Amino acid sequence: MSTLVRSALRVPRSAFERAFTRAELLVILAVLTLLALIALPALANNRPRSARIICANNLRQIGMAMQLWGNDHGDRPPYEVELAEGGTRRHPLAANTWFHFAWLSNELASPQLLLCPTDSGKPAHDFTGNPSSGYLHPNFANRATSYFLTYRIFASSLRVQAGDRNVRFNAGTAGCSVFNAAWAISGPYAGSDYGWTNGLHERAGNYLAFDGSVEQASNQGFRDVINQGSLGGDNTSLHFSVPR
Repeated sequence: MSTLVRSALRVPRSAFERAFTRAELLVILAVLTLLALIALPALANNRPRSARIICANNLRQIGMAMQLWGNDHGDRPPYEVELAEGGTRRHPLAANTWFHFAWLSNELASPQLLLCPTDSGKPAHDFTGNPSSGYLHPNFANRATSYFLTYRIFASSLRVQAGDRNVRFNAGTAGCSVFNAAWAISGPYAGSDYGWTNGLHERAGNYLAFDGSVEQASNQGFRDVINQGSLGGDNTSLHFSVPR
């Protein structure tokens, strides 16, 4: 081997002097492990908050779709517009929450906006009847829907238009002139036995107001909003179409 090649292969002594010792590597690994133990719980705690933000944004998009659809229908949502006028009111399928959301397919960017990231349901990818991806297929439909809808007679009587489906009621199902059948909160609404279940957001939830704003509310906050209106749906009760 030539002197030139041997010189090229020779590692300078200073390179070994600059290398980490085994003790130094162990110290570095210990520090990295400690940092990971500190950071991971913080990241885990942020997941519910991030999911709730995404859920709130979904409701904002739904509100915008409702407004766009309502621009051509007297500022009313599909379920308050008669069939003859292009809406879903009293349609044979009106007892299904997904049916009213499907009516907004031209205004919604994607059916994935209809599913909260914390929901155990199944997200749809299009508004077709495709059994592997379509919102209209029974494989999806209400399973791909995380939000309720409400019906009110007077626009000033109820702020809540939609919200997270984990709603607890103080009454059972009732007949409804809009949804055909719906869950009801009976009036007067001052009782404390309705609110959120321990579902999507741990006894809290998001709701969409008729002005397009989205609020996050505790059980008491939700009851306070409902109690603002003395009149709601049929027979002095507030009617909710909830995916089940």
